[in-house]
Amino acid sequence: MMELRVLENHEESRFEKFYHWIKLQFTRHEAWTLKAARRVPLLALFAFGTLWVWFFLPMIPFGILALVLLEKAGIFGAILNMVLGIGALAIVAPWFFRWYFICAGLMIGRPKMAQLKEDDVSDRLERLMGPKSASGSA
Repeated sequence: MMELRVLENHEESRFEKFYHWIKLQFTRHEAWTLKAARRVPLLALFAFGTLWVWFFLPMIPFGILALVLLEKAGIFGAILNMVLGIGALAIVAPWFFRWYFICAGLMIGRPKMAQLKEDDVSDRLERLMGPKSASGSA
């Protein structure tokens, strides 16, 4: 019972606020991407390409670490890079291929997957903005 009261009175740290802000901005970018892809279906893959910024920028330090490992650690660095690369691919591949099939579907005139993704993104956007906007309008 005491733990629940502590969690209710928990104030968000700066890191939690920043993480929430990043999730909100990424979700807004996804919504924009879907809107742009639906407006000009033949260029849907280019709209999807703008989402890669959210992955490439945070990965720069890991890329530098991977290069240092290859230079200094020899075969062990190569093996570690391979394991980390396969792990990253396993995480990113489902996200990538879902977006790819959404864009391909739009390009051939099948917007059903895009509509499902748009519903998912709008639900996430409502959840992310929910408590903040409700307290701001009261």
